[in-house]
Amino acid sequence: MRRLMLLGAIVAAAMIPASPATAHNAGCVQTGTGEWVFVGSSNDGPFVPEQNPNRNTTTDPGRLDLQPGPGDQYGARYAADQGNSAVERPLPTRCTAPEPRA
Repeated sequence: MRRLMLLGAIVAAAMIPASPATAHNAGCVQTGTGEWVFVGSSNDGPFVPEQNPNRNTTTDPGRLDLQPGPGDQYGARYAADQGNSAVERPLPTRCTAPEPRA
């Protein structure tokens, strides 16, 4: 059930236009044909209330951060770093965020 929910979130994130950024919410998924597809938004984490236990208080205060350390890692990046997921971190040799639309 958790994998289906994660897959649904990944598919939904893939439908959102992405822009190049610092890859806070970025990942890649390999299709059945071997092609790598970028997923995620590459946007900074959203701001969350002070009561949120996953609120970044150090490097980017106020943003959602599911993973301690630098930056505000969430979404596709979080899935890639947790493992047991089809999502992997983007690499220049694997996939990159699409160019912004004009």
